Parts: sequence; structure tokens; C-alpha cells
Amino acid sequence: MATRTQVLVVGGSLNGLTTGLLLADLGVDCIVVERHPGTAIQYKFAGISPRSMEIFRGLGIEDEIRANKTGDQQAGGIARGRTLSDPDLTWMRGSAWPDVTGLSPTPPATCDQHVLEPILRAHAERRGADVRFNTELVSFAQSDDRIDAIVRDRATGRDEHVQADYLVAADGANGSVREMLGIDRDGPGVLQHWMNIVFDTDLEPVLQGKRMTSCFVMDLNATFTAREGGRWLLALQYAPEKGETPESFDAEKTRELVRKGAGRDDVKADLVDARPWEVAALVARRFRDRRAFLVGDAAHLMPPTGAFGGNTGIHDAHNLAWKLAAVLNGTADPALLDTYDAERRSVAQRSLDQALARLRAWFKDPSNRLPPAVPQVDDYDVVFGQRYDAGAVIAEETPPPRPFEPARELSGRPGTRAPHFTVEYRGQRMSTLDLFGKRFVLLAGPESDAWCDAARRLGIECRRFGSDLVDVDRRWPSAFGVTDAGAVLVRPDDVVAWRSAGTSIQPARMLHDVCARLGLRVRLQQPAHR
Repeated sequence: MATRTQVLVVGGSLNGLTTGLLLADLGVDCIVVERHPGTAIQYKFAGISPRSMEIFRGLGIEDEIRANKTGDQQAGGIARGRTLSDPDLTWMRGSAWPDVTGLSPTPPATCDQHVLEPILRAHAERRGADVRFNTELVSFAQSDDRIDAIVRDRATGRDEHVQADYLVAADGANGSVREMLGIDRDGPGVLQHWMNIVFDTDLEPVLQGKRMTSCFVMDLNATFTAREGGRWLLALQYAPEKGETPESFDAEKTRELVRKGAGRDDVKADLVDARPWEVAALVARRFRDRRAFLVGDAAHLMPPTGAFGGNTGIHDAHNLAWKLAAVLNGTADPALLDTYDAERRSVAQRSLDQALARLRAWFKDPSNRLPPAVPQVDDYDVVFGQRYDAGAVIAEETPPPRPFEPARELSGRPGTRAPHFTVEYRGQRMSTLDLFGKRFVLLAGPESDAWCDAARRLGIECRRFGSDLVDVDRRWPSAFGVTDAGAVLVRPDDVVAWRSAGTSIQPARMLHDVCARLGLRVRLQQPAHR
């Protein structure tokens, strides 16, 4: 007897657990398998971008993440100097993540992966996801109508046959699913070899009277990052071609490095954990193979400069989850799933280009393998200004040549994240983004009775300004580029799918055709007789 599920998620780290949580929240039956016995113990990922926090806010877990924060990237600066004791430190900017007031309803957060993952796991399980650690994928095969997989409990050695409608590979950079699918990757590949050394110390996370998030130490070509309770992270390059190995970074070597980086010999430095990792730049040639999908590091590898990698994976999961749910519950055509690759692969490549540009600007390049840098754009343009030029959107005109939209100029263009501003809905103040999340929503102006009637006839939720929705900031319709008679259709992942600047002769027919082009299965009901 096979175990039946709708989606099998392979990989229970940051992106796999996020995928499982999003699917479970949408009512999708899923199993998440992870070969390791528990969640992360290393500082792999910490800086949750405000866009990612918007996603977690929509899942109702923002407060819990903030209550378990492991730092404050907005309160601390990024410093640069020869050592931590350098009297001539350079402060690169005011904070790791600048203020987002006016851009987002929620600021970024610092929550290290070993703290964040248990939160994601608990909420995924609470909403019905079957999360299994110490369980590995042995093999799988695809047919026209399902995935047949064998998973193994590593504690007992017992194999189990799992049948699923779809498989999501979130098994990381060294996972097996991408190779099983025969999907190659493009890019310069491995660029640098790094060590993450976690240590306990008596160093204070204050330099020259100013709290720091991290400090680049030029004498080591390394970064020191302060964590809570006297625990720090040292990240530095090593050179295998010179005979350096991960095993050489033992307790004695840790003390030597920390004291050199601190510029002092009286510093406590007790090794907690040391692990190697690679800085690589690769993007899979496709993110979908029939019933299997790649998310996170399984789909794209990028340097940590800019903190785009883990956040891009969170956005992958957000894009894919609602599409899988819509197809599985019969409200969308299976062809909608093709848009995942069309949308996310281009964004991943653009984000990788920005990470590489920062890597070249910030660190030495002993390998001399970095490609020429593209012009850097503002961090928040990468975070908020992602644009889908093709996919489940109704494009209006030729997209601009820039890779990202300016974060402070989001205009409601189809393919971009809906602008944020304050509204009042049923007596409660909230962000426009709080209106979306599980289904398509039509935002309509105060002079758009016809659009609201069309939405009702198609079974689409409609929120109308001047009726159930109050424009507190007085930004409709300018923020969305429409008139008071216009309407905007927003996807469950907060992305504008289509807009009409004004009214239409046949609004119901037009909206029906728009939904059909997006891959939605809607039926136009006859107007109610009055």
C-alpha cells in the first residue's frame, strides 16, 4: 500500500519548510522529508528581508519570529577596518537594512536559520503538513498522472512507497533531485571556499560606541558577525589549492584567527562549530520537469552578498505554492504551473547578478573567476522591485530595460508586487497587502460598480474603495495607475496580474477573458434579475 499525498517536498531546511507551511496553509496535503535528524544548527541564513517578512506576516507568524530574533540588523551598522580594534573604522551605511516606512507594512528581521526553522516546522505541522526528519528520498519516477517515490526512515532503514501529484525539490545545493531530473546549471560555478566558524567570546558587539551588525576585517579578508549571548560568527575564505582543509580550523586555529581579527591577544574564543561552504554562482536551466519543481538552492546558487539567496528561495516557494494549490483544487489549468519557471528563473538570474556585483565590490577574489560586474541597484529594488515580464500576468507594453523596478516607484504595473499603503477594511486599518493571500482579489475604484458586479458573476473577491474599503492614505488610484472607474486584479502572492485604467463596455466578458488567459477556471454567471 502506497502512502498518498498531493505534494512531496524533498528537503526540510529553510525553503522546504517554507514550502510545506505555505502549502498546508492553502489546504494542500503535503509530506516534507529531510535526511538530517533535525533542523539547522549553523548560522546559514539570518537576514529576513522585508519582502520575506511580508510573506511570513501573511502566514501569521511575524510576531513569533520577532520574539525570537537573534539580532537587530536595523539597529546595527556594517563596519570595515583592518581589525575590530582599528581606530579608523569605516561605516558602510546606517544599517544593514534601511527603514522601510512607506515601502512595506513590516520591517526586516534578524532570525538565524537554526532559530527560524523550528518555527516554520511547528506551524507547518500545526496546519497539517507531515514533516519527517531523518527521512531521505531514495528514488522517484514520474508518470503522466503522478510521482512514485521511495523514502527511507534512516533510523529504522524502513522504505516507504509515496505517491504524490507533484514533487518539490528543496534539497539544496548538493541535493540529488536536480541531478535525477537531468537538469544542468549555467554560471561560473564555484568561486570561493569559505568556513563558517561559530565561537563564544567576550567581545562586545559595539565598536567605537556604535552597535554593529557585522564588520569586514581586511587583515583576514573575513567578516565578524555578532549574535546574541556572546556568540559570534566568523566567515572567511580558505584555499584548498594551498593545502588548507576544513579540518585545520580547530579550536587553536579559531583562537588565533579571532585574536588576529580583534587586534587583541586577550580575547576569549571558544570554538562551537566549524563548517565549510562554497560561494557559487549557478542557475538551473529550468525550474520544472513535468511534475517536479526546483526551489531555493536546488534551483539557484548565489553568493551571500546582499542576502538575496535565502530570500529568493522564500519567494520561489511563495510563487509556486498558490499555483500548485489552484491546480490541485481545480480552480486553475495545469498549464498555470509552466509560469513558475517563466517567472522565477529570470528573477533568480537578475538577483544572482546583483549578488555577484556586491561580491566583487566587497571582497578580494583570489580565484580571479568572478564575471564582470553589472551595475549595482539599490538593495530594496532587488527586494521589492522584482518584475515578471512573462507568466501569469497580462503585460501591458514592452518592459523597461532595467532589471528591477525602483522600490519607491512601484506603480501597479502587471508583474510587480502590489504597492503598499494604508487602507481601512471593515473598520480595521491595514496594509493593502493584508487584503491578499489565499485567492485572487479585484481592487476597484469608487466609480466601478460594473467591475464589482463582474467579479461577483465570476466568483472573484472584490474590494471596492468608497464602499467596504477606505483609502486612508488617499493613494488610490495614483498608486496603481488607474482611475476611480478602474480595477486591478491581484494574485495570491501579492503580484498585480492585470489592471484596467477605467471602465469597459463589457466588463464581465473582459474579466472572464483575463482570467482565462491567466489559466484560471472561472464560469461567468448570468446577471441577477432585479
